Amino acid sequence: MNHNIFRSVASTTTLVATLVALPLFGAGRAMADSEPDHVFSANVALTTNYMFRGVSQTNNGPAVQGGFDYEYSPWGLYAGVWASNVDSSSGSSIYVDVNNRNMIVPAGAPNAEEIVLEPAGYDGASMELDLYAGWVPNWQAMGINGLDALTVDIGYLRYQYPGTDTNDNNTNEWYIGLSYDVFGYVTPSYTANYSEDFFGLDAAWYHNFGVEVPLPYDLTLHGHYGLTRYNNSPNNGGGDSYDDYSAGLAYSYGGFDFDLSWISRNKTDLCSAPFQCGDTAVFTLSKAF
Repeated sequence: MNHNIFRSVASTTTLVATLVALPLFGAGRAMADSEPDHVFSANVALTTNYMFRGVSQTNNGPAVQGGFDYEYSPWGLYAGVWASNVDSSSGSSIYVDVNNRNMIVPAGAPNAEEIVLEPAGYDGASMELDLYAGWVPNWQAMGINGLDALTVDIGYLRYQYPGTDTNDNNTNEWYIGLSYDVFGYVTPSYTANYSEDFFGLDAAWYHNFGVEVPLPYDLTLHGHYGLTRYNNSPNNGGGDSYDDYSAGLAYSYGGFDFDLSWISRNKTDLCSAPFQCGDTAVFTLSKAF
């Protein structure tokens, strides 16, 4: 999904997300008076691990990502497409007791049986294709003064996995995001994403709390805490629901963006293989055109 708010925070590679160029929300951005009405842009990124909400989408392998965006500045409307490779193969295994297949045991244990695991959400697909559209209000164009520090982003996102054997993987999501630039010193943000059927696991919410702190020498410190909540989970917090979090440092030089992030998540019922849980470091190189 798009590395802005959507994927890898952002991309915590996130983002989204994502984030390769570290935008806070969707494809939206602040619009200057001198900006043309029709704005076309593109982005490309290389990352050591495509992480989405604390889960590797590439079996802890690298990814090549890119997208195109269109923005109609006077109204703050935007639309875009973004793609990344994903990994349907696993290579990860667990061992269970042949007499009790619900019990995970060490590889060398008596009666141990190997089960090769596959990451959820791909089922034969090797690419993720995201389509999105939204609205970022242009306060100046609307004649509203005093809100230049506030960014609002409302939009729709479609996750598409060409070639997947499971149609449930193709998912719709709606989102609304808020961020506020506090005198240029810090920018806190909040985003709520909702899907009526998230990857076939019933309705789900994703709450993302983020912060960015600009530093000298074109550095930016960023972090986020995300909560995935499935409506069918016990007490809306157990079962498949989980939290993810990240902290990172971004650097811009010569038109390129460099990002090094630490990403982690707590364990849930979905954690069935080493690549699905635990701490990981992700390096991302990106460029916008």
